[in-house]
Amino acid sequence: MKILITGASSLPGYRTIIEALNEDYKVCGTYNTNPVSINHKNFISSKVDVRNYEELNRLFEDFKPNIVIHMAALGNPDLCEKDKNLAWSINVQGSINVVKLASKYSNFMIYMSTDYVFDGEKGYYNEDDPPNPINYYGLTKLMGEIISMSSNIPCAIVRGSTIYGFGPGRENFAKFLFKNLKEGKPVKAVEDQYTSPTQASLLAKAILEIVEEEKSGVFHIVGERMSRYDFAIKVAEALNLDKSLISPCKMNEMKWYAKRPKDSSLNFDHTKNIIKTDFYSTSKALKILKEEMLEG
Repeated sequence: MKILITGASSLPGYRTIIEALNEDYKVCGTYNTNPVSINHKNFISSKVDVRNYEELNRLFEDFKPNIVIHMAALGNPDLCEKDKNLAWSINVQGSINVVKLASKYSNFMIYMSTDYVFDGEKGYYNEDDPPNPINYYGLTKLMGEIISMSSNIPCAIVRGSTIYGFGPGRENFAKFLFKNLKEGKPVKAVEDQYTSPTQASLLAKAILEIVEEEKSGVFHIVGERMSRYDFAIKVAEALNLDKSLISPCKMNEMKWYAKRPKDSSLNFDHTKNIIKTDFYSTSKALKILKEEMLEG
């Protein structure tokens, strides 16, 4: 069985590759800027821009993946808001290209989405709640969901929230905390914004379970609802860092360019009944985070 993973140099992409290789899949991971540092007999990496249809088509023709996991995206909300053309070209046109080719060459597809498809007015959103993004990043990711679900290939939409862990990719909140607290630097964490932090290794395990059984639908693979501040304290405690360096602040104090949802937490009750993997336990997630830290 062959799996193609786009956005392989992201943290969730990297962790999903590791999990797939552990399950003896043959994996091809794509990257655009940062090469993927994995040396394994069943893994190949390919420099491909998802915006380039011809380039992507050649890869599909050569590799012929049975499964496609589409994770490539411009995930910085502020940059998406500042450069909407760039965000659209990667997150929407790129998804159109991937879905079109997956429909032609593959049997099943997973699209990686986000809690930012919701407006944050209600919080604890169910899988079937109507999305209503308040920033351009969320809008482009919602478009990716629609594109995927409108195709003729069986697919799953997996929504994550504040994905964290150690590994490659842009700096996530846990890595930011570790770096600064280890150096004795004070950190501010928002106490009036709520998400459902998702540990990347547990996300990868749940995604592989979806792959193995080709489960279609919308899935919330997330942890427990908490404020950014509460999450920061829990991470500091788990990694034996000085939590006194963490101080609470308000959303209106942050110098964000794009709007953020106040409470984009996701309800995982439905998904938990379908997925056997324990992706939601905070204590388990933080234990894995500490193991990742010790592994370097």
